[in-house]
Amino acid sequence: MKLYLKFLIITFFGFLVYLNCDPAFAEPNIFTNKLGMRFVLIHSGSFLMGSPKSEKGRQWNEKRHKVMISKSFYMGETEVTQGQWEKLVGFNPSSFSKLGKNYPVDTISWDQCMEFIKVLNKWEKTGRYRLPTEAEWEYACRAGSTSAFSNGPITTDSCNKPEPALIHMAWYCYNSGEKSPAGGFKPHPVKTGKPNKWGIYDMHGNVQEWVLDSCRWRNFWRTRVGVVTDTYKNNIIDPLNKTGEHRIIRGGGWYQKSKYQRCAYRSYYKPGVQRNSLGFRIVAQQ
Repeated sequence: MKLYLKFLIITFFGFLVYLNCDPAFAEPNIFTNKLGMRFVLIHSGSFLMGSPKSEKGRQWNEKRHKVMISKSFYMGETEVTQGQWEKLVGFNPSSFSKLGKNYPVDTISWDQCMEFIKVLNKWEKTGRYRLPTEAEWEYACRAGSTSAFSNGPITTDSCNKPEPALIHMAWYCYNSGEKSPAGGFKPHPVKTGKPNKWGIYDMHGNVQEWVLDSCRWRNFWRTRVGVVTDTYKNNIIDPLNKTGEHRIIRGGGWYQKSKYQRCAYRSYYKPGVQRNSLGFRIVAQQ
């Protein structure tokens, strides 16, 4: 009888190990949806959002504060491409539509992003897709780092000098043209630079990315212009600003300098604005 019980116990614990190791039971780190989009699992955790006062190019509205992301989520491995957009919606609105389907979709308003996501959720019979919050975006962009970029500090504010942390990772004003230094700026195909440490591409440079948060554009005393939210508070959990007539964008564009590519950089447009530097990526809830 004792031997039989021992056998049952060993078998039970062996099965638990199997569950934890077998990919069929484990949570996948990457999944691909019906549209061919790949998503990377981002685990919940806390991080320092914003920038230190000593960071070059810092803006007044980047107060450093601790943020908790309480739920794991999947972040789009790349920006939404022209091919993915066209496959779902049936047309290509991009100003750079002749470059190719693997380029990020551009000239997209926040309102159009929301419509795209609505159609995608309906097509897959789910409700899991949405834009990332501003905090989720920076959390995934930093990939555990506290520096200006996910793999190093900012050293220059010139389009004529290479930024060591960006030169192999981001398409920005130094390397996005037909010549380097600057000239003839344009976006580039997704995944042609190196990813960050969490396996996500183009969070610095290529196209700027809409996020879910709203914002105001002046502070209370009307002395400073820029992104204004009520979410830059210490120990805040899953922040999402819902007030204001503008929408926040993150990540620098293919024509911009290093300071606009920083993890903490924030900017804004009205939700109906379309520009050839504006695109987006999406997240999938677990």
